[in-house]
Amino acid sequence: MKSSKPVILPICLILVIIFLSLMIFRTIMRPEKFKNICKARKAEVVLKLENIRAMQNVYKSEKGSYANTFDQLRDFWNNGKKTIVVKEGTVPDTLTEAEALKLKIIRRDTLVVDARDEILKEIRAVDSNQLFDIDKFDLIPYSQGERFQIAADTIVRANIPVYVYEVIAQRKQYLKGLDDDPRVKNVFLGSFLYSGLQEKFLGPNFDYREEIKDIILGSLVEPSTNGNWE
Repeated sequence: MKSSKPVILPICLILVIIFLSLMIFRTIMRPEKFKNICKARKAEVVLKLENIRAMQNVYKSEKGSYANTFDQLRDFWNNGKKTIVVKEGTVPDTLTEAEALKLKIIRRDTLVVDARDEILKEIRAVDSNQLFDIDKFDLIPYSQGERFQIAADTIVRANIPVYVYEVIAQRKQYLKGLDDDPRVKNVFLGSFLYSGLQEKFLGPNFDYREEIKDIILGSLVEPSTNGNWE
């Protein structure tokens, strides 16, 4: 009877090589997977913040200052009105606008419309198949129901009061549940290859914690409505 050792040894060797190859692949790809998930999640957060900025711009153009709460923005969406000026005609270079109006070369009419219609001209949905949802516009993606932090204030620049606001998504909020992310769970061997992302990159023995920042729109100390991603 022939010994099975010559057969078993190559099989064991192949299995060891496969296992080591997977471990090497895991070591290389985990940082890439982490960065890809962060990038994708950040893009969704940024889109929501850009929509909030659009809402704040329309709100301020009507109210004169920025909303201090999401309830104010939501009420403006549901019940608010926006005054717009409809312009017809072109002002000749030789006249001022007031003179052109007096001569009836141009016409200016004031209309009152639903604020929602003006906001919809400026905002985008999360994707082409999903409509803007006013009931969830203040929820941070992947945070399991947590809301953006929002505040508004007035600062003084050159003796002139300036209205400002700030909206924040903390990294611990939009990077919650990395190990259960579909981009981990729904790939072949994902649970093995990409397990432990949360602990590895954001836990006590973090690798990327200082590189991943809170996402902030606007500022309460500077007259800016830019985001820190721009």
